[in-house]
Amino acid sequence: MRRELLQVHPRLLAWLRSDAGWPALPLTLRARLAWQAAWGGWNSRLGQQALASESPALRDPVFVLGPWRSGSTAMHELLVAATGLPTPLTWQCMNATAFLLGRPPRNEALSARPMDGLPVGALSPQEDEFALLSLGGDSLYRAFWQPQRASELLPLLQAEHWQAHAADWLPLWETFLHGVLHTLKRVDEPLLLKSPNHSLRWVALRQRFPQARAVWMLREAEAVYRSNLKMWRQMATLHGLHAAPAGALEALLAAALQALALALLEAMVAPQPPVLVWQSRLRESPRETLQEVCAQLALPADTEGPAFQAALATVAQGRADRYEATPLSTEAAAAVAALDSAQAEAWAVFSARR
Repeated sequence: MRRELLQVHPRLLAWLRSDAGWPALPLTLRARLAWQAAWGGWNSRLGQQALASESPALRDPVFVLGPWRSGSTAMHELLVAATGLPTPLTWQCMNATAFLLGRPPRNEALSARPMDGLPVGALSPQEDEFALLSLGGDSLYRAFWQPQRASELLPLLQAEHWQAHAADWLPLWETFLHGVLHTLKRVDEPLLLKSPNHSLRWVALRQRFPQARAVWMLREAEAVYRSNLKMWRQMATLHGLHAAPAGALEALLAAALQALALALLEAMVAPQPPVLVWQSRLRESPRETLQEVCAQLALPADTEGPAFQAALATVAQGRADRYEATPLSTEAAAAVAALDSAQAEAWAVFSARR
């Protein structure tokens, strides 16, 4: 995501402007964002009019959940290829205000994600979180833009927030999903959706979609923390309107891992718990892992065809970085321990049920 490629809705602009540091930003930058927001709001209204009023209700989606940097992107790529389910694409998510008014690009130039080198293009499966962010909905990814406000985002880690504010974010998100299906001409099919942020909304999402199915990615917690710290710092450096204060992102990530640990344990006692997959298992045996996941989720799967072969080649290009074992802060160490404990407990429950 480059800042100038993510389209801005007036609701997002209003949040950005609410920061005390907004007036200190260059006038040209503020003017460009205001211009984008004006067009974004206009295009969004026109796009909603383009949606068929008789669009059927959304079917219960299939979700890829788990912490950021846990292998969820690779699982998303492979599940799309194996099942053929419709999913939001990069050109739609990064242009959520206007994609209904245009057409998908005929050619796409792939670029490597800064955090792992995974190739991404306009037609790649993408996180719908970027669409929610662009449209002004609550999202932790606001910290990419204004990392100095990371502490303001802590309520978004609580399941209760998403239940209490469903009327604010759910219509925005569902309208975008209807648009995705509309442009793909697959309005009566279930979507495959991936966003680690959905893990924190899982209680609210289950209330909206009681029959939703999910796969939850697991990874050793210290690697999750260190990989995330690298990613969030990179994103804040590349796209932030302000510099990240010392410790702001570290505190947000420690709190996020604690919240994800709790969300995982709550998900495992729900009527339809997620299928659990370790990132290491997916990396070592992707074909066999996908076959098992699709069988457990009762999804059709083709793991021999050209689409899956191409997806295997794509995810193989991603790198798994190693991190220097520097001492963790007290908060980070506690968060890592909480996530490791929750994953071990959840895995024991999942294994006993198989």
